[in-house]
Amino acid sequence: MWRTGASVAPLQSLGDLRLLSPKASAVNDGRDEPSSTARPEHVLAGAYPETGELALRDSGLAIVRWWLKARRLREETFGPGLFADPAWDILLDLYSAAARGERVPTSSLAHAARVPHSTAIRWVKLLAKAGIVVREKDPRDGRRVLVSLSGAATALMEGYLARLSRGGAVPAAIVPQAPA
Repeated sequence: MWRTGASVAPLQSLGDLRLLSPKASAVNDGRDEPSSTARPEHVLAGAYPETGELALRDSGLAIVRWWLKARRLREETFGPGLFADPAWDILLDLYSAAARGERVPTSSLAHAARVPHSTAIRWVKLLAKAGIVVREKDPRDGRRVLVSLSGAATALMEGYLARLSRGGAVPAAIVPQAPA
């Protein structure tokens, strides 16, 4: 579970992702910790997907792709920077990259989240401390860091996306339908 102060415990549940929200302004401002350590009263239960649900995984990927397009359209409509959520953009990009079997350089995450490289680095460090992402040196270029979702975070994202899909929270046009 999340601990207050400078140390961060590994990701245990989907609710732990929500604990990052109070840290958003602090990380974006270049501080490692926020001035207050707010904590939600409950953690979402049942976040893990059923095993073998390939259709839900496919619909989860469709949701992520739609979400990324919708966020970019929103940015085009209202202007850049007004609705910044770098941690979520990073998670969406990493989930999409994992479906392609790719790890993502930090510089690409900065581009995906539409934030300066230094902000992306701070977010990746925070997400790594929380056990959400894994950082590895690029074996071909030791100067680069490649980032991927941790196994636990992947399971949580799949569970979250499956719950969205099953719960009717996503328009039917987004989720791939089985052939009739």
